[in-house]
Amino acid sequence: MTDSIGIEYVTDEAGNKSKVLISYEDWQRIEAGFKKWEAYEAQKAELKSALIEVKLMQQGKLPKKDMQTFLDEC
Repeated sequence: MTDSIGIEYVTDEAGNKSKVLISYEDWQRIEAGFKKWEAYEAQKAELKSALIEVKLMQQGKLPKKDMQTFLDEC
């Protein structure tokens, strides 16, 4: 992803990199990628939580739900 981005570095008086400049177009692509990643992570967390809940139901630590209750929660 970063290979196709035109990156310019801003340096301080000692020559140390202090800032990065990229085009607005590149920023939009990066931001879209971040948003997709955040959505993926949120979905993954929800699935993990659901699988833990199922496991607890199978172990008898949580009451099982009937299909209507499950669908009502969706």
